[in-house]
Amino acid sequence: MKKLVWVLILALLLSCGAAFAEKGVDEPIEAVGIVMTMDHTFQQQLAAGWKLPVYVNGQEVNMNVYVEDPQGDIQKQIEITETYIQKGIDGWLGYPLNGEAMGTVAAEMEEAGIFMITEGNNMPHETMGMITDERDGGLLGGEMFVEWWTENRPDETPYILVLDDPTSEAFQRKPDAFVEYVTENMPEAVFVGQQDADMEVEKAMNIVSDFIISHPEMNFVYCGVDSNVIGAMAAIEASGRTDIAVCGNGGEDNILHYLYQDLSPEKGGFAFEVGYGKTAIELGYLMKTGLAQLIMDYENADYNIVDLGFYALTRENIDEYVAMKNEWMEKAGYEPLDFSEYKD
Repeated sequence: MKKLVWVLILALLLSCGAAFAEKGVDEPIEAVGIVMTMDHTFQQQLAAGWKLPVYVNGQEVNMNVYVEDPQGDIQKQIEITETYIQKGIDGWLGYPLNGEAMGTVAAEMEEAGIFMITEGNNMPHETMGMITDERDGGLLGGEMFVEWWTENRPDETPYILVLDDPTSEAFQRKPDAFVEYVTENMPEAVFVGQQDADMEVEKAMNIVSDFIISHPEMNFVYCGVDSNVIGAMAAIEASGRTDIAVCGNGGEDNILHYLYQDLSPEKGGFAFEVGYGKTAIELGYLMKTGLAQLIMDYENADYNIVDLGFYALTRENIDEYVAMKNEWMEKAGYEPLDFSEYKD
């Protein structure tokens, strides 16, 4: 009996795929792409990836992706999704601001036969989700920190401020894993605070400014996202402190120049970066490709396609990383990144 049920389910899915395949040839596949917020460079470039042409079995897929920005508001994200369900879309691409909160509307999409491809947070009923575990990024950051501190400041005790965002379920796995790794592998390290910087530049700047005064022993800031790096570095530079080191996560364009600048004599400044193994543009392209595969060739779709991985980014390999980014920037019509002004 169970075998019969699975045969019927498979037949239904394959028939849906065949129907969509016919549509892909004759008329465009319609999809909505919903970012977290367009305030972040990563999300802007993710959306750029949704605009790139994709191919399945050598055939370009006729697909329209309508990009929407809920501005970090889960209720807006739900409302936008409801609107597009009513329009009869074929696919949903996006960053669920809260996976659990999206559960009901995701069930509606499943019932309507809408394929769902997620990155960042996973949500119930999704068809494909990003398999990258943000925790792995935090563990890599912890490993890089222990190695960097041991090599550069072995005679000092690290006093660490962690900037995180506990309201984002997937993201928070990074800073929590960083704290866990450092606690286990460098027990002499002291965490002076773990603060919610809400992925915002100004919040990070204010928090770091306050800690410079209230905890003058602080000498390292871990930033779970690169927007917090900008704020942390601004606060440190304004204070005149040259002994505080910083690391970030994401490998976004606006912090890469720090890796072309030397550390201070006290080994303060930007220490290292936990970059993603793929650019945001490529991730958007892979999400769109995953949707195209489901619709055009369901039987052979790659359910592991939505993947990023992590990249230990340092001064030694920054040129290689920038070259990788520029390859995708060019595909999306962006000007290439140029850090020649920081080189000798």
